[in-house]
Amino acid sequence: MEQLLIALKDYAAIIVACVAAVVSIVNLFWSAHLNEGRERRKVLWERELNRFSELEDTAGRLVEDLLSYNIRSDEERAAARKKLQLLRAATGRFLRYPSIASALRDVAHSAGRYISQDMKHETKAEFEEARNDVTTSFAKLIAAIDETLKSAPRRL
Repeated sequence: MEQLLIALKDYAAIIVACVAAVVSIVNLFWSAHLNEGRERRKVLWERELNRFSELEDTAGRLVEDLLSYNIRSDEERAAARKKLQLLRAATGRFLRYPSIASALRDVAHSAGRYISQDMKHETKAEFEEARNDVTTSFAKLIAAIDETLKSAPRRL
């Protein structure tokens, strides 16, 4: 009887050791899987931050060129149109963020209107309205980007 009790204790110890080993292995794989997912999300979000930075930079340079009268020559006008095309193309890439896509459309529309109407404004009021549209739409874009970044995942 005593040998049976010792054998049962030995089997119980072996079973407990096996369960502990299985739990350790599952925990190891599970934590590796979670870390891999976290790293993937981190890399993706870093790419997204770079895209936001490039977008803000391109839009800012275009608006600054427009508002500082840097589109007088044909080359400057062509460079401004190229930046405008980049913004229009970016709208499709940012459709995931409706507020940013909408703000991009506004910036592209107001900048395109400003470029096409530059030096053709009948009155100073039309000129000021076009400038204000460009400034307002750019501010809306910056606000949309900032709002999107505020809602970014915090636990990366």
